[in-house]
Amino acid sequence: GPLSGNRQKAWQYAKKPLLRIGGKGATKTHGNSLRQLLDQHTVVKVKVNPSAFEDNSLLNAFDVLKQLAVESGASDGLELIHIRTSDKVILFGKEGTLDLIDAGDFPPPPPPPREPREEEE
Repeated sequence: GPLSGNRQKAWQYAKKPLLRIGGKGATKTHGNSLRQLLDQHTVVKVKVNPSAFEDNSLLNAFDVLKQLAVESGASDGLELIHIRTSDKVILFGKEGTLDLIDAGDFPPPPPPPREPREEEE
């Protein structure tokens, strides 16, 4: 269904896809990149060419990529946060991220705006 609340914020927090899977499908290198990106960013958008996966399914793409990431050392608790079929984008999360999102602890709040200092005349 449509995203709302904290999950919507998490989707927006991951501004653009950091990994792309083309028509040849996913490789070990993709899995390793995904693992590293998740370590750095907690959530990662992956843009997928669905024709590379069984039934043109983004859910199948998630399973394949998750398996490749786990084989290169990622936690097998790696999470599916959201699939946006219209954009062919999958939002992956590190293990435990959904709990953090639903508790309101992720994404981190933006830094507070700096107060403009009053200049002495």
